[in-house]
Amino acid sequence: MRPGLCLLTGSRIVSTGSSLPSWSYLGDTRSNLDKWALLGMRAMTTSGDSAARSTIRIAGLFQEVRDIWVRRLDDYFNQLERLADGETLEASDFVGILRESRMASREALDGLGSDLSSELLHVTNGLAARYESERASLIEEINDLRRSLTRALSGDENSLRRENEALLATLSTIPEFQVLKAIEREGRLSYDELSKTSGLKKGKLRKLVKSLESRGHVVVNKKSRPHSITYLSAPWSGRTVHHQDAHGPVQSSLGLVSPLERS
Repeated sequence: MRPGLCLLTGSRIVSTGSSLPSWSYLGDTRSNLDKWALLGMRAMTTSGDSAARSTIRIAGLFQEVRDIWVRRLDDYFNQLERLADGETLEASDFVGILRESRMASREALDGLGSDLSSELLHVTNGLAARYESERASLIEEINDLRRSLTRALSGDENSLRRENEALLATLSTIPEFQVLKAIEREGRLSYDELSKTSGLKKGKLRKLVKSLESRGHVVVNKKSRPHSITYLSAPWSGRTVHHQDAHGPVQSSLGLVSPLERS
């Protein structure tokens, strides 16, 4: 037999046998918590896996703490129902039961909030600590990668510098580029001046200069008397001199004016 609702008759309260008022707010709370858990499941499909797992974990904490306090309230009201079932109670006893019920409800809600706050704080601190740890680890990995790249680039630069020096030394032994080096120093030379500078005969110089001109390193002005050879570029230099009119000054890659312009 379910516990009855007591009616006040004079100074006595008699059990009627009808059901006590149900505590529907507990059911509403359970429904809300179930909705939170469902939202957590949906979050797994819309957010990152880490955020979804955290949502599910928090929903699980709500479920666990809620179940604990629901069981406590059920036990308490079961005791009240067993006490009131079929018995005649004094009005003061009934008032005491209502007062105790109210206190138990407040205690349950306060305890629920306290437990949830402590659990959520614990979870939040754990997530923050893990985030900081992962962030520090990632920063260290990035720094290691930077150091590795710096060492690799430094090694490549040194290797490239040595290769360039070796290539330049090889080019300096080739007569064709020895002549180009002499033209580069002066900017513009006649065949007579180039012969004196290089120590080579004019016949050989003409062949070498023709080869250099075909590669775009020099240009020969055949309209001038004597013919002049003007420097344009060299394989070992990134700078190129633009050819100008024979009567205008021509700057070499070193920024020098040729002897013909100074005279």
